[in-house]
Formats: sequence, C-alpha cells, structure tokens
Amino acid sequence: MEDLRSWADPLPGFAEVLPETLEEAEELATSIERAVQMETDHGVVDLIVEVSRQGILLKGRCDSYYTKQLAQHAAMRIPGGNRLTNSIVVS
Repeated sequence: MEDLRSWADPLPGFAEVLPETLEEAEELATSIERAVQMETDHGVVDLIVEVSRQGILLKGRCDSYYTKQLAQHAAMRIPGGNRLTNSIVVS
C-alpha cells in the first residue's frame, strides 16, 4: 500500500520556489496573472490567481478549452508555477 504522506509532501524542489512572505506571494500571483492575460490575449475573464504553500490556483472563465490550456501553460512557465490547479471554467 502506498504511503499517503508522500501525497501531502511538496514536490522535490518545490519548497525552494514557494514564496516565503505575503509580499512574495502577491508578486508571484501578479506575475502569473500578467503572463496568463498576455498569453491568452485577455481571454480569461475574472481571473484570480491564488498563491499558497499548497501551490497555485487559477480561477476565472473563458470561452474555450484551448484558452484554458494556454492559461495553464503560461502559469507553469513562471518559477513557482509547477504545482498548479487550474479551476478556470469554460463556458
């Protein structure tokens, strides 16, 4: 049986890129938001980027799964974006 603690532990190397302060987390969120909006040509409406010790959460709405995928890849290119939950809704 697999040890469930391994799922709760950060990915190797992930802890080094997580922001240590609220200011750093806000800067990371701003950088990701800017990258997503540039990559999708502002195709994600009501974009919210949340950064926490568990990772990064993208929320918002868009018109296509392609735009959702573009947003995810843009966020993943930013240092710290390797542990990402994409909760953007396609409508």
